[in-house]
Amino acid sequence: MKHADNHNDQMRKQLEALHQNLRTVRHGINNHVAVIMAMAELTQRNPAQCAKLAQICLEKAPQISAAMGGFSELFDGTLSLQEEFQNHSGTR
Repeated sequence: MKHADNHNDQMRKQLEALHQNLRTVRHGINNHVAVIMAMAELTQRNPAQCAKLAQICLEKAPQISAAMGGFSELFDGTLSLQEEFQNHSGTR
């Protein structure tokens, strides 16, 4: 029974970390997209800003991708932990 309690506590901590990471990633992505949207609006008013918008898009896209990749790794780790516990519990 103690093993199950330890697992539940570990899963709760993993889910809390996952949730916090999701909030951070969502916030970061929203910030990056807000910058891109602001530059797109500026470009509509002043087409000469088009090159600057293109540069910002090139800078922000990898940042968004990296944030999503970090979240995916944490998510995959949480799933692996759950699968490991289920496999371990099934052998008892």
